[in-house]
Amino acid sequence: MVLSVFLPVQALKPMSIIGKWFGFGRDENYDEGIRCFDRGAYEDAIVAFDVCLNNPADPATARLARFYIGESHAQLGHGALRAENFPEAVRRFESALDLHPNYPDLHFQLARALGKAGDRDQELRELDAALRLNPQYAEAVLYQGILWYEEGRFDEGLERIRQAVAIEPLFNRERYQFALHCHEAGDTARALANLPALMEGAPCDANFHAQFADSLLKDGRTAEALDEYSKALALAPNYADVHCRYGQALFEAGSVDEAVAEFQRAIGINEKYVEAHAQLGIALRRLGKETEARAEFKCAVELDPLNLVASQELARR
Repeated sequence: MVLSVFLPVQALKPMSIIGKWFGFGRDENYDEGIRCFDRGAYEDAIVAFDVCLNNPADPATARLARFYIGESHAQLGHGALRAENFPEAVRRFESALDLHPNYPDLHFQLARALGKAGDRDQELRELDAALRLNPQYAEAVLYQGILWYEEGRFDEGLERIRQAVAIEPLFNRERYQFALHCHEAGDTARALANLPALMEGAPCDANFHAQFADSLLKDGRTAEALDEYSKALALAPNYADVHCRYGQALFEAGSVDEAVAEFQRAIGINEKYVEAHAQLGIALRRLGKETEARAEFKCAVELDPLNLVASQELARR
């Protein structure tokens, strides 16, 4: 499915990678929650994970249930955004952030929902929060520039948009050039009418390939998934999340050295990318590089003390 409005790759439906990593059989309610999550029944997943969280089989299962409750709220928030139910989107993203406060994409998506709901002050605060967590978040930089331009801060807004284009060249399309021409001609109204379109269009192709790759990987078709991730990265080489997911697929295929390189690329784009640090640690441990692996797990836990993979791996000796 190609979305008509651009969503960052992070917003696509995730596979239950943590569930897959730790396996089933911990708790029947947790297992039911994973099954609901994987088929997109997020409301049912929340119910099952809530029961598990209230009566966990062990602390690790409780942490996993908490993680998936947040992920389920996030997916419901994305659905509400697409349906233009903006108050519901705000509610869902706020619920997700209560559980995952260090996810820049959640702050960004909440900012978008707040803007659609008419709360500009809180929209700007959430956008600032996303950029504090990831200053190179191209979509957030672009969005901030457009908002500044809307406020009449024309030069500042345009410079911020140029920064976004430098981070993500896919934004440098005909509409961007036309908006620049309008601005230089003094027609700021027409420039503003065209700038929001930069959030739409070409990157969807990369999203499509990444989403298709997720589905293929979930079905065990790893070689085909690797090909689709490569296509996504050819279109959007600065998507840290796709590099991380590509690395996970390479790891599953046994190409551990290549997986390490992809995780490192993801971290090079976003040094605070917790999941990439955790997955890099796992790959390094597979290569027998225990000191380097533990350093990555420690980094992930420092960034997010509740990260499940890193904390579990760090506890191993």
